Amino acid sequence: MDEQTQAALHRYVAELFVTEDDALRWIQAETERNSMPQISLASQEGHLLQFLVHAVGARTAVEIGTLAGYSGTWLARALPDDGILITLEANPKHAAVARASFERAGVSQKVELIEGPALESLRRIANRGPFDFVFIDANKDDYPRYLDWAIDHLRPGGMVAAHNAFLSGGILSLNNEADRGIHTFNQALADDDRLFSTILAIGDGMAAGIKRS
Repeated sequence: MDEQTQAALHRYVAELFVTEDDALRWIQAETERNSMPQISLASQEGHLLQFLVHAVGARTAVEIGTLAGYSGTWLARALPDDGILITLEANPKHAAVARASFERAGVSQKVELIEGPALESLRRIANRGPFDFVFIDANKDDYPRYLDWAIDHLRPGGMVAAHNAFLSGGILSLNNEADRGIHTFNQALADDDRLFSTILAIGDGMAAGIKRS
């Protein structure tokens, strides 16, 4: 299949299933207005996240890496009214934008945003588990550590998902710490017999693993 056909099929799927409303578009615009990194999910990846959250019947979710709140909004909207998303962000500026985003999207009542280094924050919330869903989208060199935490703190049948499993092809060249971090993460995801895992070839690759009973 040539690239033109692939692109047309991606548009076809997006037009059928993906709805990006005014709040989500506002968050993307706010990301740019605040000169934040343009690294958030594509809308198809956000829709995929919602699908995965629904698939495991999640009520509690942890997001590692909030940025402007775009992916967190997709996640929070997939949770039931009494669900909770705990999202972790190291950068205070990003956290402030994300809080405004969650208010704009009408999901702030389901979101708890914790500021600080992710590994420290994960230690602080560990006793609140087990959790139903963990989404990883932060510094790539620490992905293997985030995976270890997720496996330890997911319920049986819960899911861990991670953005940038392909890292724009970097996993094939391994030129830097980020490339090597994702490569190590993907290998660990594949090798750990506590998980049933795969990488979904949507966007920049969405890795996902279900914790076995």
